[in-house]
Amino acid sequence: MSDSTPSHRAPLSQSPWLAAALFLIWLIYYASLLYPGLGGMLNAGDSAKFQTLGHTSILVHGPGYPFVLLMGTVVRALDLPFEPWRVMTIALASIPGAVAVAMSFLIVGRLTGSILFGVAAAFLLGSAGLMAVQATEAEVYPLALAFILSIVFALILFVETKRTGYFILACAIYALSFGNHLMMVMLAPVGLLVMITHYRQLLRVRVLLAVVALLAVGASQYLYLAWVTHAPTTAYSEYLPLPPTASELRDYIAGTYFGDLYGSGLQSLQTASVLFGTLSQAHPMLSVPIIAIGLLLFAFGWRHRNGPWDGIALVLGTALAFLPFMIWYGAYDIQAFHLPVLGPLLIGAIAAIGWWAVRWPRLRPWVGAFLLAMGVFRAAQMALYLDAREPDYAGLVETLDTVMAQAPVDRPVVSMSYGLRMATLYHELLDEVPQPAIYRVTWRTEEAIPDEGPVGGVVIPTDGEQMLRWIEHRNPRLSCSTVPIEQPDPVTWPAYGFVCERQEASAALPQD
Repeated sequence: MSDSTPSHRAPLSQSPWLAAALFLIWLIYYASLLYPGLGGMLNAGDSAKFQTLGHTSILVHGPGYPFVLLMGTVVRALDLPFEPWRVMTIALASIPGAVAVAMSFLIVGRLTGSILFGVAAAFLLGSAGLMAVQATEAEVYPLALAFILSIVFALILFVETKRTGYFILACAIYALSFGNHLMMVMLAPVGLLVMITHYRQLLRVRVLLAVVALLAVGASQYLYLAWVTHAPTTAYSEYLPLPPTASELRDYIAGTYFGDLYGSGLQSLQTASVLFGTLSQAHPMLSVPIIAIGLLLFAFGWRHRNGPWDGIALVLGTALAFLPFMIWYGAYDIQAFHLPVLGPLLIGAIAAIGWWAVRWPRLRPWVGAFLLAMGVFRAAQMALYLDAREPDYAGLVETLDTVMAQAPVDRPVVSMSYGLRMATLYHELLDEVPQPAIYRVTWRTEEAIPDEGPVGGVVIPTDGEQMLRWIEHRNPRLSCSTVPIEQPDPVTWPAYGFVCERQEASAALPQD
């Protein structure tokens, strides 16, 4: 008689080891295909600003991103022998992107019981157009997606097993995610729905106290942000005076200077159109049909719903929860916000297809193999695309050396476009750009112009002398003139110098 015990190892469709392998595969994929330098395709200025955290403590734009600032502190402490921009991009985007891909495997593998559909979901999400671009540029949205999918997976485990520990884990990840982006508040209805449908287990004093405590710990990340604003090592802040008052810090976290974007997305169909473009370009001619078929099969499965169907509802509900924010917030770089909708919608649809296809056991492997093949093909296609990108700011320091040598005054005010200013900031804080000079983004240049003059500077790239007209309008006593600046061909960032001097009033004397 054998005394062996049955194995309790997780099936391959739920294997943490396979998830770890997929994480490593996609981390290598993203890290080897990083945007080649400062900036990025979607928002060059913001990306360069986040990359600056790799070598210097600065404040980024609101809501402040304390979790990202902490990541920058860790990167600086590690002091790895690589370019700071590269290390920061991998930490902020590539690692979270690979985590999100691994979580998509765990979610779909568990809901379908199929390793084939789980791996297919990982490859289709990892190779989706927006995902592949954002996971190779310094932005906060791959990190947001990693948080979102981790929370959803923990909620799926709770709904399936009824163990309150999984719900508390979801709350812990959710609390932590607020240090990355405040739009995570959009996920709250999903958690509340889970609480309502499982109120007998969750509406208990111990559970509620644990949830409140975790949310308080998550909110305490903004105390770290407050500390950074008062730290003498913080070298730069664009939107917030250092150190700030309590009201200034509150407005900074609330992002009140972006107030004109709040609700502006509802004024036209543009934001909805751009969102649809993101979904259709994720996998041209494939992602929209996959999503549509998945949604239809999910709807048809209402009468046959079971545990996996409930899990699919959680994933698709997550995409729906973030949809109002995408439509409501009218940012000019709106596509950068779309991962929280694209990711859950895509993997939820794949899970629905895999769940429904169990009714056709002979056809199901072929469907999974087709989806996996399309994911692998798209990954190869995106690798060629990502590898062909050219840097935006190559030769910037050399250009500044040439331009600043022709500045009309010894301490010029330098007006720059946003992206160029953030790239210059990266080098400025490394003492790699000409000094002394006052470098400013275009809309903050006037603040550096004294009312009485004289003052001189450089505008790069040129703006048709608009800067001079702004200065004269703000300071009627000043009269400005241009100074030509020569650059060798090809001219990447054309520039001109300017000098503004005080107009001396002179009264004409009558002649006898």
